[in-house]
Amino acid sequence: INIDNVDINNIFKTAIDKINFTGCSLDSRVIKKGNIFFAYKGKKNNGNQYIAEAKKNGAILAIVERKNLKVKIPQIKVKNAHSALIKLAKYSRLKSSAKIIAITGSVGKTSTKDAFAHILKQEKKIFTARKSFNNLFGVPLEILNMPKNTKIGIFELGMNHRNELTKLVEILKPQIGVILNIDYVHGGNFNDIKDIARAKAEIINSKFPVNTIILNKDCNHFKMISDKAKKVKIEKIITYSMNKKANLTYCSHTKKNSNLVVEVTLNKEKIIKYKINSINDYLIGNTMAIIASLEATGLNINLIKNLKNLKLTEGRGDIIKFKKFNKIIELHNHSYNSSPISLFSGLSVFLKISNKKNLIIIGDMNELGNKSEYYHLKVLKFLSKNNNDNHLMVGKIFYKYKNRFISEKINFFQNVNHLNDKISDLIKFHNRIFIKGSNSIDLQKTVNFIESNLVN
Repeated sequence: INIDNVDINNIFKTAIDKINFTGCSLDSRVIKKGNIFFAYKGKKNNGNQYIAEAKKNGAILAIVERKNLKVKIPQIKVKNAHSALIKLAKYSRLKSSAKIIAITGSVGKTSTKDAFAHILKQEKKIFTARKSFNNLFGVPLEILNMPKNTKIGIFELGMNHRNELTKLVEILKPQIGVILNIDYVHGGNFNDIKDIARAKAEIINSKFPVNTIILNKDCNHFKMISDKAKKVKIEKIITYSMNKKANLTYCSHTKKNSNLVVEVTLNKEKIIKYKINSINDYLIGNTMAIIASLEATGLNINLIKNLKNLKLTEGRGDIIKFKKFNKIIELHNHSYNSSPISLFSGLSVFLKISNKKNLIIIGDMNELGNKSEYYHLKVLKFLSKNNNDNHLMVGKIFYKYKNRFISEKINFFQNVNHLNDKISDLIKFHNRIFIKGSNSIDLQKTVNFIESNLVN
C-alpha cells in the first residue's frame, strides 16, 4: 500500500522500524498478515479488547486509544483511532496518482460499483472498494487498502445526513463523480427529496472539484444539481437518460431468456449494444452510468459487453432456482436493504413474470423519518389490490398495521424468526418467491434458511 514506516513516523512522531504494510483493518477477525489494526472504541465494541486477536491473525502494527502492554506488537497511542484513520487516509491519497471514480445515489451504488469492477477485472491496476464500504469509516479504510500502483480506483459514497459527502470528498478527492439517482432513501434526517438532492450534490465541491461529473438526467432535481456543476465550473458534464436528450441516450431493450439486450447511443452517433445478465430493467440506467464512466476515464466503452457474464451481488436481485415439492421454485433475492423506489422497481419487474403462484416477502423499510407511515401504508395498499399472490410482511413497522389489513392474502410477522417457523409450509404452494427488506430486518437469514432446509 502507499503507506510505509517513514510515513507513519512523520505523521505520528514515532520511530517504527522498517515494515512492509499490506493493508489496514478495523476488524480483528479479518486481519491479514502485514496489516495495520485500528483499535477504535465504538458504541458497541472497543477495539482495544481485540489487539491480541489482531496480532494473532497477522497484524504488525496497532493504532490504539489505550496501549495493551501484554501484547507484544508495536502500538501507537492516539486520542481517537477514527481520526487517525482519516488522517492516514488523506496522506495516502495525496501520495497516489490514481484516477478516482466516486459513485453516489439513493439506490444502486454497490451493485453499480461491483458491475464496474466485473467488466474491468481483466484490466490491470484497477482497484474497487469492498462491499458497501461507503461511509466515514469505510472510505478512508479502502483508500489505505488501495495498492500504490493503482491507476483507477472505484469507490462508492453514501450518506444519511448533510455534510457527510462533503467530508468524504475531502478525504477521497475523486476526479470523476457519478450521481445515479435521487429519491427518498435514508430520509430520516431530511425534510424532503430536495433536501436529499442538495446533500447528494455535495459530491460537487468547489474546494475539491471533480474534473468530470456524470449525471442521470431523469433523476429528481437534475436541474439544481446541473446548475451547481456549472457554477462550480466542472470541466466536463456527461449526462445519460432513459427518455430525454443526453450525451448517452437509451434506445431500446428486449428480454432474451434471462438476459436483457440493451441498445444505447453515445453523442448521437455511436450505437452500443450489450447484454445484462438479469431481467431487472431498472438496472439499465446504472449500466449507462458505467458507460459514461468508461468514456470519462478513456477506457474502451466496449468493455460494457462483459456485463453478459456478470453474476449479481448476493441480495441485489440474484435468482436462486431449486427443485422441491416436485416443481422448480425461483427465489428472487433482493434482501440487501430496501427503500420505496427500490422496492417498487423490484416488484414491478417481478410481477411482470407472475404466474399467479407468487409468494411475496417484504420487510420494513427503515430510515424514512416522518414519511415512514406514508410509505409503509402505500406498500400495503398496493399489495392489497394484488389478489393473485400471497404476501408476508415482516418487522415491527408493518406489524402495527395488521388489524387494518385483514386478508387471507396478507400475513404479518414480527421478525424473521417468526417468519422462518412458517416459511417451509408456505413455500409448498408457490413457484416464485420475492424477498426484500431493510438490512436490519435480516431477511438474508430467511434466504439462508430456505437454502439450508430446502435447496440442499
